[in-house]
Amino acid sequence: MANQLRYTFQVQGADSTPITFSDVDDAKGTVDYGGWDFTGLSPVFTLEDSNKTFVITVDFADSEAGRTAQLAFHTHVMETDSWKVNANSPYHASQLNYDISNSNHYKVNKITDGEASETTY
Repeated sequence: MANQLRYTFQVQGADSTPITFSDVDDAKGTVDYGGWDFTGLSPVFTLEDSNKTFVITVDFADSEAGRTAQLAFHTHVMETDSWKVNANSPYHASQLNYDISNSNHYKVNKITDGEASETTY
């Protein structure tokens, strides 16, 4: 089991409905998360909701060090200006929706007395 962070993004078009990305590379070029530091991590980029939702999933080790790294990463995403996400031209930040139906999650796995449990925030 891994500890995991999952971030979701949609970009609203001119008619206020989410645009459809042609593929993951299109989404990566539209959603500007360039300030995020993935050093030592292996993020997974996917599309959901008929290619309308861009998802970045980052796994962390199931250890105290992994949980510390996970918390540090999430804190940077939420609180560090250089890690703020934007939308590239022809879109702009006001068209970016990054909390799609509460699908963002912060998942921590824990083993206590040999029993595995999972907590999602």
